[in-house]
Order: sequence, then C-alpha cells, then structure tokens
Amino acid sequence: MNWVRMSVFDLDRTLVFGNSSFAFCQYLIARGVLSRTCMGYVALAYVRHVYFGMSLKLLHEKIFERLLRGKSVKLLESHVEPFVEFYLSHHVNPSALACLRLAQHLGEYTLILSNAPQFLVGHFARALNVHEWHSTQYAVDSQDQLVEIESILQGDEKAACVRDAMQRLNIAKKDVTAYSDSYLDLPLLLASGTAVAVNPDRKLKEFSQQQNWALK
Repeated sequence: MNWVRMSVFDLDRTLVFGNSSFAFCQYLIARGVLSRTCMGYVALAYVRHVYFGMSLKLLHEKIFERLLRGKSVKLLESHVEPFVEFYLSHHVNPSALACLRLAQHLGEYTLILSNAPQFLVGHFARALNVHEWHSTQYAVDSQDQLVEIESILQGDEKAACVRDAMQRLNIAKKDVTAYSDSYLDLPLLLASGTAVAVNPDRKLKEFSQQQNWALK
C-alpha cells in the first residue's frame, strides 16, 4: 500500500490521561502481584522525576531494579490485557483519540511511540488498532524473566523512529503530524511536519505558543 500521510502519537498524557506505567503498578499491587510498599517507592521516584530533575533514564532504572527485575514476563502480560481494557474505558483522552480515529478514517499510517514498557505499549497499540509501535525494551533470560533494560525510547529515539518510517514508507516530512504532551518529546515534534501539543507541560506549552503550534 502506498501511504500518503502519517500520524504519530505519544501514549501517556496524550492518547490517555495520566501515566499508564504508574497505573499498571497500582493495578498489580491491588492484585497482590507487587507488594504495597512498592507504591510509595514508585510515587517518590516519580515525584523526583517530575519536580526535582531526575532524568527519565534514571527513573526507568530505579523502577526496574525495585519492581521488575526477575519478574516473569508471562505473569505481567497475564494482567496487561484486562488492565488496558479498563484503562482505555476510563482514562482515554477523547480529543487525542478523535485525532487518531480521523487519521485512521482518512487512511493514514499510524504509530504510537512511548517510553512505557513494551509489554504495555504493544497491548495499547493493538487495542487502538495502530499500524506500528515502539517502546522501552527489556531483555529476558532463558526463564522469560526480566533481567535488564535494553533501550529507553526517549525524544531522540522517537524522532529516529519517525525518520525511519518516513524513509520506509516514502512519506514526506510535511505529511507527518506528531502529537505529544512533553517537552522531552521536542525532537519527535520537530522531526514532523506538523506538531500538536496535547495537554502540554509548561515548557512545551511555551515553546508551542512561540512556534504557533496547535494546542489541544
């Protein structure tokens, strides 16, 4: 199929309200998969990231070491499908979803690019029926247990994914629209012909206003 246009979406605080990874931790704690003491650690780490400058990379590393290392991927994935169904029914962003559905109706190629874990993003992507997705990747051992973070999908990596898709699908930059909430995704937004700031953080909102980008 010859694609003419492409729409690219961040997941957390863009297609869905809130942080899906944080919500999934709460979901696992409620079902006894993780201990309740984990919630305080996760909340503190998240606050340090949002308000005190902890890098996204360090946040991922701390959460992985405390919560995920040694966990069975099959066990986690057994809880993902009902979680995603619940989360989309209660926390989807209607305006961003409308943009995705319009792009799909118009026959555009659609992507989700998220730094959330692969076992979450893949299910969201399938539930939303997008063509392609990329996420933070984890390595597993011979017993299918998580052993390390292979790669974290940050702004520069998201931009590289867009450029790769443009080349593979022969889509011009001017025909690519990207949606995100975060200033950390500025490389992704700049790699696209049209940038849309969805529920933007303060820095992205200021930058978007300077660039006359659309705000949702």
